[in-house]
Amino acid sequence: MKKVFKIIAILVAVLIALVILFFGFIWGSIEWNRYSKKKEAIRMQKEVCDTIRNVQGNFKINVNGFTPKELKKIKFYLKRDKLIIRDTTINFTAENDRETQTVIMPFETLDIQDWIIVVIKDRTYLLSGFSYTAGYNYGMFGPVGPCECGGSSYQNVNGKPGGSGWLLKKEGLLNYQLPPK
Repeated sequence: MKKVFKIIAILVAVLIALVILFFGFIWGSIEWNRYSKKKEAIRMQKEVCDTIRNVQGNFKINVNGFTPKELKKIKFYLKRDKLIIRDTTINFTAENDRETQTVIMPFETLDIQDWIIVVIKDRTYLLSGFSYTAGYNYGMFGPVGPCECGGSSYQNVNGKPGGSGWLLKKEGLLNYQLPPK
């Protein structure tokens, strides 16, 4: 009888050890995959994303706190090397009566060092810090597909970090002197 309990105890211990080993293997595989994806993203950032010099424009800019009347004419200036090299004015029509509206930046491509100057009524916004960041598309169970460089829009508004994609009326510069053309 003792021999039967001893064999059953050994089988249960082996079974528990196999289950622990199985889950340990799964956990190690997940952690290794996460680690290797992180390393690949760092390598991609250094070797590819940081070397991109041209940014694809036409990204969305959310403006908040302006009335539809103030948004009728929005002026955009492209500043490079302390000079304005391009400018355009868009006639904007608000989609609804909400306080937040979405405007599409009119320049298709720009250099990574360029500044976008946005003038709405009497408020001026200086957008800079364009870059690309390495990342993955994530599905339900982790990364799906290869690592890619994605545009991150602008990182600075009026010289301060604030790349959320929002231009707030209260943060606009008043009486800003535009650089020469």
